[in-house]
Amino acid sequence: MAEDTIDSRLARVRAAINCEKGDRVPISLAMDYKFPCRYKGITQGEYFRDRTLGTRAMREVFEELGGWDVVNSGGNTTRVRDLVEAPMKVKVPGRDIGEDEIIQWDETETLTEQDYDRIIDTGWKNFIYDFYPHFRGWEPEGYHTRIETREIRELEAGKKGTQAWQDKGIPTYIGGNVFTPLMMLSCSRTMMKFTMDLHRIPDKVEAVMDAMIDDLIEIAIADTRASEISSPYGIPTRQLILERGGGFIYPLNIFERFEFPYMKKMVEAFIAEGITPILHFDSDWTLNMPYLKELPQGKCFIQLDSKTDIFKAKEILRGHMCIVGDVSPSLLSLGTCDEVEEYCKKLIDVVAEGGGFMMGVG
Repeated sequence: MAEDTIDSRLARVRAAINCEKGDRVPISLAMDYKFPCRYKGITQGEYFRDRTLGTRAMREVFEELGGWDVVNSGGNTTRVRDLVEAPMKVKVPGRDIGEDEIIQWDETETLTEQDYDRIIDTGWKNFIYDFYPHFRGWEPEGYHTRIETREIRELEAGKKGTQAWQDKGIPTYIGGNVFTPLMMLSCSRTMMKFTMDLHRIPDKVEAVMDAMIDDLIEIAIADTRASEISSPYGIPTRQLILERGGGFIYPLNIFERFEFPYMKKMVEAFIAEGITPILHFDSDWTLNMPYLKELPQGKCFIQLDSKTDIFKAKEILRGHMCIVGDVSPSLLSLGTCDEVEEYCKKLIDVVAEGGGFMMGVG
């Protein structure tokens, strides 16, 4: 077999995204700082005090484990997280929780029902710029300078990381995360209160989402463009974090009104800009898989977390959408080497059949 080059890796990944067969199944590991730091003996607290440790650990793990075909991001930060992800409080290792515990998102009510009216009146971008000083406890007059300084710092770190991976001969996805309006409101209101809103004031919730969607799209596109470097080996992407709108949590009539139309609008807007959407499905989305046939063919891909039935997903999405997954953390932690190998072979035989598959963890 010929030695891999950055061109052969990129061709392999692009073929999978396009639902075509490449020379072999590409490996795409959604590996962030957690495993590499543990593997290299770096505590989570040390990482959060010096986030360059995560990048260094990931590169060392890449070398020691034999590498893979594409890296999910050049750096390990999301530049505009304050604007496109939910304002949630976090408990940081070594400060709020134990030195080597995983960071915890503390789901408490940060947006109130009264905030809905402000979002409807001003749009998401104007609202969130006014809201964040209060949420973070920052002085309002210094907030814009502070966030812009952080954005520039993280943008440059991301570009530097992207270039470093490409210098090693590894293609990269370029971009960051974005929440759908449902995900944003559910995390900010808390799932319980937001679910009550869906039943008590559904029209207002829909109006809020309508006021949010264009701003979320605009910010995400601008951030992806700003993150690009002058290279043919980066794939502009935007990862939609989809955790709470699926059939595991809500009935399909909720999904059809409050999640899918906004997800679809985001996907189509990103594709129109040459950005590949990554649909990151946490929890069981098996019931929702047929709706994905309404999204453009061969233009985006899904990441599964071992709750969605990947074999059923393949039946539904064959030839239409690439699937990334789905070797479960439990199998990797508790299974034998033979069991892991057997399952990986099954994924290659079944899910990779005909193309449109990248091997990854759940």
